[in-house]
Amino acid sequence: MAGTSQRPPSMYWCVGTEGLAVCPGPAMETHNGAEDMGSKLSLPGGSSTVQCPSMEEIHTAYKQRNLSRARDLLRGVCEESESSQEKGQLLSIAAAHGDLETVQFLLTEKRVELPTEPTDDNPAVVAAHFGHAEVVRELLESLPGPCTPQRLLNWMLALACQRGHLEVVKLLVLTHGADPENYAVRKNEFPVIVRLPLYAAIKAGNEDIAIFLLRHGAYFCSYILLDSPEPSKHLLRKYFIEASALPSSYPGKIALRVKWSHLKLPWVDLDWLLDISCQITELDLSANCLPSLPSIIPWGLINLKKLNLSNNQLGELPCVQSSDEIICSRLLEIDISSNKLSHLPPGFLHLSKLQKLTASKNYLERLFEEENATNWIGLRKLQELDLADNRLTELPVQFMHSFKSLTSLNVSRNNLKSFPDPWSCPLKCCKASKNALESLPDKMAVFWKSHLRDADFSENSLKEVPLGLFQLDALMFLRLQGNQLLSLPPQEKWTCTQLKTLDLSRNQLGKNEDGLKTKRISLFTTRGRQRSGTETASMLEFPAFLSESLEVLCLNDNHLDAVPPSVCLLKNLSELYLGNNPGLRELPPELGQLGNLWQLDIEDLNISNVPAEVRKEGPKATLSFLRAQLRKAEKCKLMKMILVGPPRQGKSTLLEILQTGKAPQLAHSEATIRTTKWELQRPAGSKAKVESVEFNVWDIGGPASMATVNQCFFTDKALYVVVWNLALGEEAVANLQFWLLNIEAKAPNAVVLVVGTHLDLIEAKFRVERIATLRAYVLALCRSPSGSRATGFPDITFKHLHEISCKNLEGQEGLRQLIFHVTCNMKDVGSTIGCQKLAGRLIPRSYISLQEAVLAEQQRRSLGDQVQYLTDRQLDQLVEQTPGNDIKDYEDLQSAISFLIETGTLLHFPDTSHGLRNLYFLDPIWLSECLQRIFNIKGSRSVAKNGVIQAEDLRMLLVGTGFTQQTEEQYFQFLAKFEIALPVANDSYLLPHLLPSKPGLDTHSMRHPMANTIQRVFKMSFVPVGFWQRFIARMLISLAEMDLQLFENKKNTKSRNRKVTIYSFTGSQRNRCSTFRVRRNQTIYWQEGLLVTFDGGYLSVESSDVNWKKKKSGGIKIICQSEMRDFSAMAFITDHVNSLIDQWFPALTATESDGTPLMEQYVPCPVCEASWAQHADPNERSESVQYFDMEDCVLTAIERDFISCPRHPDLPVPLQELVPELFMTDFPARLFLENSKLEHTEGENSILGQGGSGTVIYQARYQGQPVAVKRFHIKKFKNSANAPADTMLRHLRAMDAMKNFSDFRQEASMLHALQHPCIVSLIGISIHPLCFALELAPLGSLNTVLSENAKDSSFMPLGHMLTQKIAYQIASGLAYLHKKNIIFCDLKSDNILVWSLSAKEHINIKLSDYGISRQSFHEGALGVEGTPGYQAPEIRPRIVYDEKVDMFSYGMVLYELLSGQRPALGHHQLQIVKKLSKGIRPVLGQPEEVQFHRLQALMMECWDTKPEKRPLALSVVSQMKDPTFATFMYMLPCGKQSAFFSSQSQEYTVVFWDGKEESRNYTVVNTEKGLLEVQRMTCPGMKLSCQLKVQSSVWIATEDQKIYIYSLKGMCPLSVPQQALDTPAVVTCFLAVPVIKKNSFLVLAGLADGLVAVFPVARGTPKESCSYLCSHTANRSKFCIPDEDARQNPYPVKAMEVVNSGSEVWYSNGPGLLVIDCTILDISRRLEPYAAPSMVTSLVCSSDCRGEEMVWCLDDKANCLVMYHSATYQLCARYFCGDPNPLRDTFSVQPSVLETPGSHKTTSKGPVEECIADVSIMYSEELGTQILTHQDSLTDYCSMSSYSSSPPHQDPRSPSSLPSSLTSYSSVPFSANYEDSDRLQEPSVTSDRTEHDLSPMDGETFSQHLQAVKVLAVKDLIWVPRHGGDIIVIGLEKDSGAQRGRVIAVLKARELNRHGVLVDAAVVAKDTVVCSFANENTEWCLAVWRGWGAREFDIFYQSYEELGRLEACTRKRR
Repeated sequence: MAGTSQRPPSMYWCVGTEGLAVCPGPAMETHNGAEDMGSKLSLPGGSSTVQCPSMEEIHTAYKQRNLSRARDLLRGVCEESESSQEKGQLLSIAAAHGDLETVQFLLTEKRVELPTEPTDDNPAVVAAHFGHAEVVRELLESLPGPCTPQRLLNWMLALACQRGHLEVVKLLVLTHGADPENYAVRKNEFPVIVRLPLYAAIKAGNEDIAIFLLRHGAYFCSYILLDSPEPSKHLLRKYFIEASALPSSYPGKIALRVKWSHLKLPWVDLDWLLDISCQITELDLSANCLPSLPSIIPWGLINLKKLNLSNNQLGELPCVQSSDEIICSRLLEIDISSNKLSHLPPGFLHLSKLQKLTASKNYLERLFEEENATNWIGLRKLQELDLADNRLTELPVQFMHSFKSLTSLNVSRNNLKSFPDPWSCPLKCCKASKNALESLPDKMAVFWKSHLRDADFSENSLKEVPLGLFQLDALMFLRLQGNQLLSLPPQEKWTCTQLKTLDLSRNQLGKNEDGLKTKRISLFTTRGRQRSGTETASMLEFPAFLSESLEVLCLNDNHLDAVPPSVCLLKNLSELYLGNNPGLRELPPELGQLGNLWQLDIEDLNISNVPAEVRKEGPKATLSFLRAQLRKAEKCKLMKMILVGPPRQGKSTLLEILQTGKAPQLAHSEATIRTTKWELQRPAGSKAKVESVEFNVWDIGGPASMATVNQCFFTDKALYVVVWNLALGEEAVANLQFWLLNIEAKAPNAVVLVVGTHLDLIEAKFRVERIATLRAYVLALCRSPSGSRATGFPDITFKHLHEISCKNLEGQEGLRQLIFHVTCNMKDVGSTIGCQKLAGRLIPRSYISLQEAVLAEQQRRSLGDQVQYLTDRQLDQLVEQTPGNDIKDYEDLQSAISFLIETGTLLHFPDTSHGLRNLYFLDPIWLSECLQRIFNIKGSRSVAKNGVIQAEDLRMLLVGTGFTQQTEEQYFQFLAKFEIALPVANDSYLLPHLLPSKPGLDTHSMRHPMANTIQRVFKMSFVPVGFWQRFIARMLISLAEMDLQLFENKKNTKSRNRKVTIYSFTGSQRNRCSTFRVRRNQTIYWQEGLLVTFDGGYLSVESSDVNWKKKKSGGIKIICQSEMRDFSAMAFITDHVNSLIDQWFPALTATESDGTPLMEQYVPCPVCEASWAQHADPNERSESVQYFDMEDCVLTAIERDFISCPRHPDLPVPLQELVPELFMTDFPARLFLENSKLEHTEGENSILGQGGSGTVIYQARYQGQPVAVKRFHIKKFKNSANAPADTMLRHLRAMDAMKNFSDFRQEASMLHALQHPCIVSLIGISIHPLCFALELAPLGSLNTVLSENAKDSSFMPLGHMLTQKIAYQIASGLAYLHKKNIIFCDLKSDNILVWSLSAKEHINIKLSDYGISRQSFHEGALGVEGTPGYQAPEIRPRIVYDEKVDMFSYGMVLYELLSGQRPALGHHQLQIVKKLSKGIRPVLGQPEEVQFHRLQALMMECWDTKPEKRPLALSVVSQMKDPTFATFMYMLPCGKQSAFFSSQSQEYTVVFWDGKEESRNYTVVNTEKGLLEVQRMTCPGMKLSCQLKVQSSVWIATEDQKIYIYSLKGMCPLSVPQQALDTPAVVTCFLAVPVIKKNSFLVLAGLADGLVAVFPVARGTPKESCSYLCSHTANRSKFCIPDEDARQNPYPVKAMEVVNSGSEVWYSNGPGLLVIDCTILDISRRLEPYAAPSMVTSLVCSSDCRGEEMVWCLDDKANCLVMYHSATYQLCARYFCGDPNPLRDTFSVQPSVLETPGSHKTTSKGPVEECIADVSIMYSEELGTQILTHQDSLTDYCSMSSYSSSPPHQDPRSPSSLPSSLTSYSSVPFSANYEDSDRLQEPSVTSDRTEHDLSPMDGETFSQHLQAVKVLAVKDLIWVPRHGGDIIVIGLEKDSGAQRGRVIAVLKARELNRHGVLVDAAVVAKDTVVCSFANENTEWCLAVWRGWGAREFDIFYQSYEELGRLEACTRKRR
């Protein structure tokens, strides 16, 4: 028998009677269960007892299925029996028959106990035997105590496994913790194999149980495999193999993943795998007990990709005799860790595709057996190698150096003495800790410089490290702890600029070479620090560049005696470990500079210069202390005190008493604000540490009308003293509410004292009682009934209350003590030096110096009667000029400004909206006087009509104040911030103080409740300051917008009788939704209300009554009356109220500490209201009217459309009228979805994404079209009918529902109002279910698309054109939103949805998700929602911002478009916010790497920290319409050079030459990469005149009349020429002409004297013979030109071009062109494009619209472009290149002779052969120089869409059809009204210029900048660069059968102006244009452009034209 040797010894096979008892054979199982049990019961425990007849009867009853009789009998026996044994038998019988009820009865009522020994008659054993799972559960749960007896469980488990009861097995294992690996044994017995659960299950054939056991901790043992080989194989094959499809090379085969891990297999049988060996792709045998493997593993598994053999007992893998046996060549990953291998199998060396090899935790002493490894290839694809925890002593170089792809190497915890020499591989991670390394190789930086990121050489024996380790540019983590390092390499040679973590702990740093500590060695020092001569040890320094990158530095456990000074410069350091350096006694104050340091380890250091109590407080306190020392901080006792309160309460008197101790004699004037100083000495008995406190006291008074203004003087960290008159009693307490709310609104958490004056006016005998009452009233204002602080009010307790008499000074000393005590306890939260007490806080000396400078400036200005504010620039100058200034960064400056504000030196408001934060007010009194001018306006009709003032009138009030035109915008924003003047239109402001306190007519009479009225009451704990002012301003804006909309809709309707306005709150349909129309009679508004009356009803909003004694609640009351019962106006008003509260007063949305909401909405029942109106007694109202809570309405609305009122249950109230906003009644009917046509499921598969606040977006279909449905989920009651009436749960559910409704309504309303092609359209809304449907983006979000495309490319993953289009469309969408006064607030790639990735599509993206967008109402916005990383740094709590926050996010989206990466700046929100506010931005790359110069520049402009420097979306849109924006790639400065040459081949390189003789050198620029590939490589010789590359050699002509030929083979630098040729004159131009023979060329060299030398070239080398062509001879003999003719002058050959498919070469000869016939090498023709003295300077070939070849030439004098038809040599066109504004110039093209007559009309505007004399040069002051040809006056300056002469059938995409409308941003002023101008009008240029406008001038003096330099053929267009740096782009287009030329673009990059003039230009690699600029110092710069043809320009122009057209269509549709 096979495998006998592996069988266990036979003595273990013990199968006795017990075994048979537990596992009865098949014969037993055939018996009836009860009989079987009966036989067992007759032998309990083995002794024979006579069974009573009643037991027999019970058996029989059960057998006959007579359950009730069996139960009766059993209960009868039980009642009679006393014996517990007998009761136990009864329990066994009941358990055997599965009678659960009886079992429960016996266990609970009869208290029968279950025995714990697993005997045969144990009820639990019996129940398990018969598989009664519920009975088993009941029995086991009856056992007392926490733990079940394990023996019983094991016995039951084995039995259940053998009997096949899966439910019982699951119960035992999962619920009761039975161990599947334990044998079933009874007391004093040995384990037997048949009682092993898995063995029993497999033997009995119970497959499901076997699998369950294997998955819950059972294992295969050798007995199971031997006794049940087939079942075992079956289980392994069926349940532990996963299948998937194999690659196409194996059709129909299934790939198998074999997962046989954690099964403790003792062996693997070959038979298990043989037939599936070619299908296995993954084999996991880990965590078994395998000592060996069958020979097929792994070598014979042909498709194997992953092999895991870890955690076994393998000493070796199967041997292979030759490499032919290894067919597992597809293996990618092998894990053989935790085995017993002594070396790796040599077969591994043949696995050429292996990527990952893990062999850790083995016994490896050698890597491979060298002698056995023959003809191996090596693991060339290996990326990860893990050899940790072995016994290796070396890593043989011959193997290591074959790992060419290695990225990760781990050899930690071995016995390596040396590390192998580095080799060429991209190693990123190298771990070699815990070895015996004594040195490291030098050359790490040679091979791993740009790869190695993580190096760990800790715990070795290194005494020094090589410099190369610190020259690894990519290194981020370096660990060298636990070595014997004495020093580090010199820091000036380090280049590891990315290093983040450096661990040097546990070394010998600080010791000298002899092992003694040096007298004073610092590890790192700043450069240039002078050292004393006594110190001879080598210095260790730290490079400055690490201050940007290093975050963790460990220097603990060394021998340092001082902190290295350069450590103090590592400003990015977050962790620093210095502990256990015994010599370290001091911490340098400079450590305080490390602002990011949060971990400072100074354990076991005896630091003398930091007090122990400071050290105890932790690193933050220690650093704060050091920072204070460093910054020479001084204790500051100056604070700001603000005295406020109603007028004439005794504020000024109180202040004088406090200052002087005497009552004043004179009354004070009514000044608005007075500022004084007051020093308060420490009272006797006080334990405070400060001697005295100094106050800058602001006494804020003035008339009551100015009270609202005074809040602008309220600042943080001041002490507020609120003064009130005790004698006025309760009335005065009520007035305190206004002041307390104001303080909390503007300075949250401020410390407030409430001081009552006139104490002497309260009678002495009632005083105690009266004061207690008044105090209680004050506390009732500020605290809730439970005693906790009331929201919206300052934290005032009885300790903050005081009373004083200003007459007899009673209480003055107590008040002084109170003020001193409270002040000393005020905390300085958020200080740079750390949290400390405000009084005596440490303030940097520079802050105090700045304070002195500001005070001096204020003094100087007040003496000179100048303005009392500084701009941000002036403040910056003041900071810089302050002596000893150490304020360097932005955050430090903000801290300094905060200090100045807190001490009352400055007033500043950090709002970024309209640049308010750029003003710093020096004097509050001056500011108050400016504001008083506004408050002095009386409500006269002349200036401010109805409380509204025009902007120009408001400006008039600024005259004389010193506010300039530049700062008026900031001042207006300041007025709006404090609700002094709120914008209600672009040019008018509401002045709330002018509004009357009551309405101007009696509104009460008309506001009685009637049947057609609904009401809404907002009950508030407090009405926030500024609420009414902002609400009325918003309403006026909204009503005015409606007027405008209605005016547009009804332009043709005439008004009747009188001027009335109609307001429309909805669309025009009157179907499912109501509409709200009013013929307005009056709009009345007052300080706290607004009323619109109209025929048939009215709408009113006003403050509701306040009874402060009962409950301090104000609120809002809204009444809407309509005879038509159309109440949709209520939705309009509540929207405004809710959005205003959400944005500006979010405190109101909170709850009190006891859970009651601060704001509640109630709806009075309209039926009750109508009936109550008939009652006379108003007091009955509260009893007779039902107030529905809004929460009830919402929860009811989810279920049904009516709500029942308990007062009249028979009359239900329709919710659609009661709460119209929930039913969206103001939406048009067409927008309501028909639910029957909406198909959507809410399964996982249809989820597209998650929205904010728990919304989910699903994919669905509506009317058959795909849509996206945004679903708002409202939690439902489990049993809504029985839900308790008033529970917290109900409240929470209602809050959730209201939030959902509110979010739904806000977003739906916004989407409904937005209609733009780049904004996702709303398809419809639904109430049940609550959702709306949007257009579905076919490609998902931009973020998804970018991440999919970013894998292969480094920049612009979507390609250049698409990136440009997407950026443009996003900007266009933003511009539209901003025009609508909407701030997006959450622009990011996730919210940009992609429609198409085709550049030809008109719309590629749309903006979506307006969940947190803000409507700005001209006032800016508040709120801090948004996404970290995209959110602008100015978005902070309580800061007003404007639409510039979207431009910041836009910059981040541009970063994503350019890089393909998210803007990652950290993982934590605070970390990101801090970095952004410091100006840190994501790193992109140099412009020459990114190659989209303008978009990158725009990105950086958008993410400027200062919002005012960011562009507007509208200006971005206009910038991007200029083709320069899209085509300009980058510029690259190239230093001083002499000459520029480009290659004519497909290469991207251009070459510069400089110098001559020995210093001659060349520089090679790769324009594709934007890289100087070779810089100033020396190549001695004479100065170059010309250069040409022919195949692999380069021809260089020099000024000494020689041509040198250099070979380029082997990429060697040019050094020795291969060959030198002589020429009769200097070569001025080269041309290579290919010959038909392969590899043959003719090289033509044009010479300076007009000759052309011809060199035949074969295989790269010129032949001996050389012929010459003489222009002079040809001119005279062939073309009869006499010698005296100017054309016979010796002109140098400037240009040559191959024409007519290589059969001709045309070259320049002065003003003419000569044609060489290449077949006979002779001059055959002369053409005359120009007249002398012009010279042809440039020549190029291209095709016309018909594909025929055209030759273009350019000259140097007439500046004319001439075009020839090459086949007929006919001059077809001429264009003058000197037009200053050439865009859209056109010129006619004459037909060539070959054309058939009559096929076209001649469109020429004059003779074609023009002479230079036809050019007149004119000059005018306005237009500059004009060079006009005779046709120029008729140039077609067509408007954008006026030209349409192309045939109608022409394909618009064909390259010959140019864009029909073009725009140049330099010549088109952007229309002011963006929305309404469908087309941007071009300025028309008239042709009839009058004589005095243009005066003739000398032709020599016209601007050189307009002279064309070269003519270039770029695809199917002609590009003409000019000296000034601009490029004219010309295309040919069909025109009524003929052709004409047109300037389709002018490219001009203003960035290039400073680089001099354009000298030369070239096309490289056909798609890139390179222009070279040189300045007067011969410094050159390359400008690189994208070489666009007509197709690209067409796409570009159409993209924004079509967008404009679609926009116009959208508006018309609306």
